Amino acid sequence: MDIKLLIEQIADGDPGAWSMIVDRYSKSIYNLALNFAGNADDAADITQDIFIKLFSNIHKFTPEGNFNAWLMRMARNQCIDFWRKNRKNRNMLQLDEEIRLDDRDEEQHMIDHIDVQKLRRHINRLDPELRVLLIMRDVQNHSYQEIAASLDLPLGTVKSRINRGRIKLARLFRQGDEDGL
Repeated sequence: MDIKLLIEQIADGDPGAWSMIVDRYSKSIYNLALNFAGNADDAADITQDIFIKLFSNIHKFTPEGNFNAWLMRMARNQCIDFWRKNRKNRNMLQLDEEIRLDDRDEEQHMIDHIDVQKLRRHINRLDPELRVLLIMRDVQNHSYQEIAASLDLPLGTVKSRINRGRIKLARLFRQGDEDGL
């Protein structure tokens, strides 16, 4: 069903139309939030916040616009807001994790440092703007054109920011290797 028709039906109070939008977009929004937040509980909270914001603001969508781009901008902004609000808590959790790691035996310590966890930790250290772009490109496999369209950014800007994010990520890996992480 056409998204513009669904939005009209939502405006008319049709709960079935809202369910169709949630069904259509919830998986991609949740995956973006999960890759951004790093855990299922936070991802579920972010996803819920995005859909609440969408429901509250759906009347602001203009039929001439690109709904997917509008929704992805909203999702990106919500992820960044989450990151800003939880920066202090995140730093405390990382400190707690480091203390717990020090208390474990060497074998367990090695298991905890597999490449996937290292990658996630380094990605989480990136600026939120770069993190969202890297997740969309390298984790969710969106094309540069899809990312540019969905975030309403010029293609060159998307490419340069993704490149900048990859360079920063590589530096974090090198820095981590030098530090023994």
